[in-house]
Amino acid sequence: MRVDGFRRLWTGAALGAAMMVVMGMGAADSARAQAPAQQQQPAQGVQQPSFDHPDPVPPEVRARMDAERLKMANDDRHKRLAQDADKLVALSNELKTDVSKAGKDELSMDVIRKAAEIEKLAHDVQSRMKN
Repeated sequence: MRVDGFRRLWTGAALGAAMMVVMGMGAADSARAQAPAQQQQPAQGVQQPSFDHPDPVPPEVRARMDAERLKMANDDRHKRLAQDADKLVALSNELKTDVSKAGKDELSMDVIRKAAEIEKLAHDVQSRMKN
């Protein structure tokens, strides 16, 4: 019975607080609606930002920055492709030695996993080369 009383007390307090917030917002909205519309004047000596200015960076500089950014991205892409190709070669050599060690009728799960990894990496490299 005592828990139920506390629950009612807290529920009532929460509802009361919510009503005060809603009523306070309504009073503020009605006060704003009744107040005459006044334009705020900027403070003396303070320059307001203007969004109709052209880009502050000259077009020649922007073109050079874009070209450098594109070159860096292309260099990174090429570096990653070379690393992945080296990894493909290493994995395929490992797979070749593992298959040659295995018997005629047996393949281990390690060999199958390695082949799947090679296939996935080859597809990734191929898709990145196309793009």
